[in-house]
Amino acid sequence: MNAAWHSLGTTTLKRLDCSRAAMSARLVVMSFPARAAALMITALLLTDATLPARAQDKGRLRPKAAPVDEKSAAVDESLRLSGVRNHLAALRERLTRSLENDSRADSDLRRWMTRALSSSFSLESYHKSVRQALLDNYNADIMARVLTWYRSGTGRKMVRLEQSGAEPGQGVARRNYLATLENKQPSEKRLVLIFRIDESLRASEDAFATMKAVTRGWNRAVEDLQGERDRTEVSQLETALSIYRAQARDEVGEDVLREMMYTYRDATDAELAAYVEFLDSDAGQWYFGTVDKGFRVFLDKAADRMAQDYVNSVITKKPTGPSSASAPPAPATPPTKK
Repeated sequence: MNAAWHSLGTTTLKRLDCSRAAMSARLVVMSFPARAAALMITALLLTDATLPARAQDKGRLRPKAAPVDEKSAAVDESLRLSGVRNHLAALRERLTRSLENDSRADSDLRRWMTRALSSSFSLESYHKSVRQALLDNYNADIMARVLTWYRSGTGRKMVRLEQSGAEPGQGVARRNYLATLENKQPSEKRLVLIFRIDESLRASEDAFATMKAVTRGWNRAVEDLQGERDRTEVSQLETALSIYRAQARDEVGEDVLREMMYTYRDATDAELAAYVEFLDSDAGQWYFGTVDKGFRVFLDKAADRMAQDYVNSVITKKPTGPSSASAPPAPATPPTKK
């Protein structure tokens, strides 16, 4: 093969040499103006021949980037249609619910936990982090497919169910529904679909990662308050820490799956299958993989902020969160038992 290419190249070069010699002979007898005109025409012809090829090559190597305003508009629409905020709301609900069934956590501790999560794990901070991740990893073609799914009837229904399932105060309704499943077990197909949705959305994974991050941050807070160990506030923090440390990954996963059975209770198997198909597609994997990148950045900052706010509130006895104009109605100050 190399010899053939060499032979072909040699023959081509000889032909080029002959053509150049013939052209030189003709140019000798030309007047200077005629020679200049011939050279100019040749240059123009060569330029016209090469420009389209170069333009095509450049187009293949460097796809046209979406304008910044178009990119931002698409990202904002995806965040609005997909309801990814529902996932953080559900996560905060899970963290609070983890304390409900433990006798060591009284109502004051649960109330403080809810306030602290609302302050440190704010939806605004989460939205900002996820939005930036989507902008940094933007892909116009894939984003178009994501938007197509969420504009569909099934896509809109899944978002409505997730939003409804993330609303607080559904503990009794959830327990009643799950109790009905003891007598009428869901089909194996439905269980598999729910499991795959959990896996694609990283719901169980993110819940366990959040518990670990909060525990790690609060452990640092306890270490910073070594001289305050006899205070009630520190004792209550250690109680919450012990409860979260006892939450094993499998236990968290089972709780999330039960929650999802309740959340998607009004969806048919066909609708769940369509949702799984989207989540398993390149568009679904890219979108929620990118959302998860933003969530991890948000999580590290939120856990550190929650721990630091706790230390400051114990030391100063004053809330350290946002200004009163944007802060939650009640301060995230730990409860004090009387």
